[in-house]
Amino acid sequence: MRYEWPRELSEQDMREMIELMDAVAVKEQTLGFYEPLGLEKGLPLMRAFDADLRKGTLHVLVVRDEDDNRIVGMVTLVRAPLPARRHIVDMRRCVVTPDRRGQFLLEGWAEALNKAHELGCEVITLEVRDDGPTKLWERLGFREYGRLPDYARADGRAVTGFYMYARITDILAHFETTGTWLHEPRQDGVAVAG
Repeated sequence: MRYEWPRELSEQDMREMIELMDAVAVKEQTLGFYEPLGLEKGLPLMRAFDADLRKGTLHVLVVRDEDDNRIVGMVTLVRAPLPARRHIVDMRRCVVTPDRRGQFLLEGWAEALNKAHELGCEVITLEVRDDGPTKLWERLGFREYGRLPDYARADGRAVTGFYMYARITDILAHFETTGTWLHEPRQDGVAVAG
């Protein structure tokens, strides 16, 4: 796989990102929509996404298949706009085709951390639903700082959302000390540096 941080998206990139999100959304329903966006709804969303990318208010890690150059994963980083919060970056839209997740996880995580560090950020935040990969994020060093019981609704039931954060220097130091991004889980479910 090839990792890149484009400054703009082509029409083909936008279409491939829509296909990627549609495939994951239908299968897992953790992206905030439950049916395919399709081009009619997806292209305006992607054009707004591209405008933010060109302005530099959003950064996107694009993961491409080395054989056919298709987009098989993406992660977005959005730095907090307020001066007092510029040390915080929010990770959004972490979307990877299921057959590439094992390959993407650690390399993609390293890419995202290095970019956040390059942006001058010290804290990385994310939101994850209780039916999403909460335990995975804990294993990567994130801690919960809040939750919302009615964060989303799926099939008529409320889904809890977890708000999580990690200090970038702590995660980088853990990797330097242990040689792994993964933290040992504690009995209470929160990961600790090992």
